[in-house]
Amino acid sequence: MYNSYDDIKIEYENIRLKNLMLLDETKNRIYEEHPKLKDMDLKIVHSYLDIGRKKLEEKSIDELKNEIKKLTIERDNYIKENGIDPTYRELKYDCNICKDTGVVNDKKCSCFVKKEIELFDKISHFSNYIKHDNFDNLDTSFYKQNDLNMSGISYIDYMKNVVDSLKSGVKFMDEIPYNIIMIGAPGTGKTFLARCAGAYALSLNKSVLYVNVNEYLSSLKPDFKGVSLEPYAIIADLFILDDLGTESITEFTNTKLNYLIDKRLNDKKSTIITSNLLLNQIGDNYMSQMYSRISHAYLQCYLAGEDLRRIKNANI
Repeated sequence: MYNSYDDIKIEYENIRLKNLMLLDETKNRIYEEHPKLKDMDLKIVHSYLDIGRKKLEEKSIDELKNEIKKLTIERDNYIKENGIDPTYRELKYDCNICKDTGVVNDKKCSCFVKKEIELFDKISHFSNYIKHDNFDNLDTSFYKQNDLNMSGISYIDYMKNVVDSLKSGVKFMDEIPYNIIMIGAPGTGKTFLARCAGAYALSLNKSVLYVNVNEYLSSLKPDFKGVSLEPYAIIADLFILDDLGTESITEFTNTKLNYLIDKRLNDKKSTIITSNLLLNQIGDNYMSQMYSRISHAYLQCYLAGEDLRRIKNANI
């Protein structure tokens, strides 16, 4: 179990060291069984070194090239005749995609994301939530009980569009960053839908950090004894900030939230925010920069109707 990114980095270092040791062990075992093969390999290596030396001396290397070709054919025949694994000199990797670096073309490898998911789950215990809060358990029939009209369509159709937006936004967030704020009174399903989106992202092997705004801000205070969540919130493929507006709004919290939202937008990272505050109330309570970013760069989804918790409990 990982406690920090340092643990993940250390594991990659240990993996590379392990595979180097396995390579040495394999070569040494084969050389002990086949000393002739070791001599062949050494001759080929020395010939390549001689080529490098002759290049520096600007001398002809044709003869050495022919010798290497001859030695290589001889070695390959010996390997085949003796049933030796021809890859005995090749370094093996736990992940052939990134060659145990965790990075491919300056992007996180899928193996790194799996480790990141494990780390984030230890931080937020998100897997406990999504056992129940996922799109498979979404029952749209509850929305029929809210006799509302949203944007000229029934509330149930409106909510189906919201779900479609969450699914498609998360699915394609690598190509187009997906940022949405879900606004509504308590019990209208904001947190449930956000968790569903997070569960869907995990199914696509995307790292997800889900935190309540108070939990997040508490971790940033100078006297906090645990680990700051800010580095993880910045790097997560999908960051879910729940219950914006329930925290005590101070200059410190305002600055920290503004930085996080601005940073993720600049890094083209996807974010889902839930809040009981209307957009104009966000403008009244937070820094103008933060309000501007949310109002212009985020989709706004308004949830309304009766308290779904009450409806569900009444139907039990």
